[in-house]
Amino acid sequence: MNDRAKFWSRRAGGFFLTILSLCALGGLLGALIFPVAGRWGGSEKTYSELVVAGVKSGAFICMVWAPGVALVREFMRGAKERGGDRAARGESAPVRGDG
Repeated sequence: MNDRAKFWSRRAGGFFLTILSLCALGGLLGALIFPVAGRWGGSEKTYSELVVAGVKSGAFICMVWAPGVALVREFMRGAKERGGDRAARGESAPVRGDG
């Protein structure tokens, strides 16, 4: 596999892994927060119902934000990696003019 294909496969893998990780984190946080907040709020639901609702809500909320976060993260990682490649080859990064 050539360098370009490796670069883009790492970006795609990182993108999907970030989304999966953020959704799992949201589900875990929801499972921890919902039962506590439900009890404090006087909910009549059982503990297991609150955990399930927390997992669903937490994962959904994170799924809304995860693709954008993952896209920005991978662009930043890719730019950093490409900048390192330029430095290794002895090229300078493009310089923006003052006007």
